[in-house]
This record gives sequence, C-alpha cells and structure tokens, in this order.
Amino acid sequence: MRFLLSEYINLLKEDKELDTLLTDLLVGMKFTTISKPMKGRQFGVDISAVGIDPEDGIKKVFLLAVKQGNLTRTTWDGNVNAIRSTLNQIKDTYIPISLTTNLKKLPIKIIVSTNGVRNQNVLSDWTQYVEQNITDTIEYDFWGTGEISAMLDDYLINEKLFPQEYQSLLRKSLVFLELPDYDLQHFYALIQQILEKQPKQKRHILKKLRLVRLCLNILYKWSQDNNNLKPSIYASESSLLLTWHFIQEGNHLEKSYVREEFYKIHSLKRTIGVNYFNKVVEHYKVEHSIYKYSRNSLEYSLNVWEEIGIIAIIGLTEIQEFRIHYREGNEEQAQTYYQSALSISNGLCLFIQNNPPSKYPEYDVHSIEIALALNLMNFTRNFDPAKKWISEMTLGFNNNYKLNKFFPLFRKSYEKLVDIHNGEEECDVQSSMIIPILAEYALVFNDEDLYKFVRKISTELFTDLNLQIWFPLKEMENKICIQDYSHGEGTTKHSVTLYEDAEEYKKEMVSEMELFGLEKDFKIFKHSFDIVAHVASRHYKSQPFPLTWRVFMKQEVSTK
Repeated sequence: MRFLLSEYINLLKEDKELDTLLTDLLVGMKFTTISKPMKGRQFGVDISAVGIDPEDGIKKVFLLAVKQGNLTRTTWDGNVNAIRSTLNQIKDTYIPISLTTNLKKLPIKIIVSTNGVRNQNVLSDWTQYVEQNITDTIEYDFWGTGEISAMLDDYLINEKLFPQEYQSLLRKSLVFLELPDYDLQHFYALIQQILEKQPKQKRHILKKLRLVRLCLNILYKWSQDNNNLKPSIYASESSLLLTWHFIQEGNHLEKSYVREEFYKIHSLKRTIGVNYFNKVVEHYKVEHSIYKYSRNSLEYSLNVWEEIGIIAIIGLTEIQEFRIHYREGNEEQAQTYYQSALSISNGLCLFIQNNPPSKYPEYDVHSIEIALALNLMNFTRNFDPAKKWISEMTLGFNNNYKLNKFFPLFRKSYEKLVDIHNGEEECDVQSSMIIPILAEYALVFNDEDLYKFVRKISTELFTDLNLQIWFPLKEMENKICIQDYSHGEGTTKHSVTLYEDAEEYKKEMVSEMELFGLEKDFKIFKHSFDIVAHVASRHYKSQPFPLTWRVFMKQEVSTK
C-alpha cells in the first residue's frame, strides 16, 4: 500500500493537491490546524498546526513549508524561492510575527515537506544548516515521499480504516485500468465497502469520506498517467452518488463538516470533468471526430450518445457551481463558472453538429442524454442550436424509418440492435419516451411551431405510437444513488397526448407537476444539489426527472 501511496504522492501538485493531502494527514494525526494553505504572503509557512510529536510524545508547533519535487542543490539555494531562503524567512519573520505568545512557549518543529527525496549531493548542505540553526526550542525535519507515505499508512490509512480487502480492490482497480473494456467493478466495490457501515463519531465519518476522495484521486492520477481520463469520469460519478447515499442514509446532511467533505468530492469530480473536456474539446470541432475510436458505425453511434451525456454532465456541474456561488453572493466567481458552462455547452453543440449519429437515437433510453444536453443548452441560452437539434432528430425519426425501417428500440438490447442493422430482424414501433421530452423542450424554448413539428410524429407518421413519460415516487428516494432507479420503480404515464393547442399541453404539464412531481421534495432538490439527480440519471441509465425541465414551463405559465 505504501508503494501505491508513494506513486500517488509523486504525481501531486504543490498547490491544492500536496498541501491539501498534508492538511488531511495532520488532522488524521489529531493535530489542531492553525493555518491552512492560501494565496498571498505567508512568510514561508504553508501549513501550521499544534499536536503531539509521535517521535517523542511532546506537544509542539509544526510549521510546514510545502515544495514539489526532489530537494536538489538548485531547489536548496538557487533563488529567492529556494528552500534555504524559505527556512530563513520562517525563522526570522514568521515565528516572531505570526505566532502568538502562547504558541511561542511551545517547542517548534520546522518541516520541509516535498513529494520527492533529498538528493545525496545536497545532504551535507541540509545537515550543516540544521546544525547551525537548531536551538533549544527550534528543530528541523524533512518529510519526503517515503516519510509521508509511511505516516499516511499509519494515521490516515491505518488498518482499521483501510483493511486488506480494500487494498486488494484498489490494486485490482489500478492494474486493470489500462484494459479498454474494464468496467471499474473493483473500484465500485471498494467505494461501496468503505461506505457500507454508518459510524456515529465525527472522526470516523470524516475518515470514510476522506478515504473515498483519496481513492478517487489515486485512480484519477493513474488515469492521467495512462493518458485516458474516461475511467476517472465514471469513477467520480460513482463516488459522488455513493457518498450522497451514505450521507443521506445516515442523516448527516445537516452536519456542516459532512457537507464540506461532500463538496470536496464534488469539486474533485468537477476537476476531473473539466480536465477531460479541455483535453478532448478540439476533437469536437472535427467532423466524425470520434469515429476513429470506434470499431464500426454502430459502435460509433453509441459512442456519440455516451459522449453527449458526459459533456452535458460536465457542463451541468459548472451550472451547479454557478448556482452555489450566486446564492452565496459571490457574483464574480459565479460568472466565471457560468462562462465555463457556456464554453462546454458550445463544445457540446459543435460535437452534435459534427457527429451525425447524434440526430438518430439508437435506443429510446437516449432520452437520458437528450434531456441532459437540452437542460445544459437551456441554462446557457444556446436556444437556436437546441431547437435545431430537436428538429433534426424529429426529421431523423421520419427519414430513418422510411429509408431503413428503423425506430429507436424501446427495450435496450445490443444483440437485437445489431440484427436490425444487419437486416436480420425487423424493428417494432411501439412506444417512445423521447418524443414527449422533445415536445416539452420545444415548449420550454417557447417554440410552438417546433412543438407542432414534433407532434406530427405521433399524429401523422406513427399514429399507433404509445407516448410515455416516467415519474418518480416518494418511496424510491433512497434508491436514486445506488441503482437504475427507473427500472421497475416509479410510475409511467401511458398514451400521452400532444394536444394541438400547445397552451393546453403546457397547463397539463404544470398540473402534473403538482400531482406527480414528487421529486421536488427529494433531498437532492431540497438542498439545491440538482447535479446529483443528473449524474444518477446518466450513470445508471435511468429516466431523467421531469422536474428538471418542467420547472421552467411552470415559471413561464405562472407569469402569464
């Protein structure tokens, strides 16, 4: 396990990664943190804390200077940011100015902490400096990768927190990560086992949540090393969902320290998503951009729909951040996240434009990706591309059936899909959940002509088509984050009628929200963390919650 930790630590950045891990480590050692990493003038100290030194059992002030990489002759004394200069600044400025009188009475331990090692050629310089500056109250130490890994193993990841079966699952997750079709089953099992039992003590709750984040971060770093971030996208979704379930099931939502830890997991998931988008966005500008990553045209089509869902979730996560900061009055930061969401939405529009399978759903369950993508486009006011896409999909239903006798399969079956595409089996046109969603989004975008165009599918082309829409039930709230919640759960409205009068249908949508929109009382919506619902829908391939788009129609109708 220490080897895995060493590999992980070596990949960390100094800012926001290594210093965050060290802060968590000090908490695990039962230290009291005085100051945490921040921007601006710190007089050489990145982290300060008070605690019992495990080496001699004496209570001390710990002052950490966090650096990245190995301690070399250059990093030791090469410039004003060198370690020697940092140590002098701590000794000459930080201790006299920043420490309180009571803290100055305690012994002080100044620690240089890096995710590297001390090179042999600088060892004499280090030893000489320590001997010249050590006093009765001030001592020095060096924490490199080896020391940090050992302490993590002892304090943050001890046997009680990280028993053998966890280690085995993490190792398997990382070993199989390079396999193209690996389904992350070991990682999912790992997170489930970590969160399986509900502790009562704050310290034990925090340990579990921090371990989830650490495991996700390890897998993320290995994904980066493999130059394939897609597995970490899926792993981050599972981590977010299972953590929310753990928090909700244990009635921890009202605990501020739990919400803070959940937000950190959400933030890590956001980082993974944004980095993934930045890595692949240039491909979205190229026609048939992901065809080369597919073995055949059918796989290309399915990959396109998978990618649409992933992009939409990344963008909706930025919308979640926008809403959080806007509610807190941080308008400048809120706008930064909104602009990020807009950039991702624009990338999604380009991807749809340049990949024709996006106009021809293979399965009716692609209603999930459609709803997520249109939700993002609505939030970012990409109305014209959204309406164009709805129109193209509507036309695609007509053309694909007339030319190929194909209509999106209501029951997902890859074998049947292959047989239909190969002409070995005929396609049944029975039911659709996509079409009502397209019609309702046309009304959300206030385009009655588009609504009427979508309506023609059921009134002129497929007159026997059973239009359906799914609604959740109150008792399924605890299942949302752990399974396909719409399979055999909830209730489905059959024989949906798209009225000729659009206003009549709008009113019916609003009245149905009052009757069937029970998800508005779910904790994910009560706590304004809608992204959990979106992620659950994409991750488990479950029907989207109608509330997430019908709420816009309710607002419009209520203002008339």
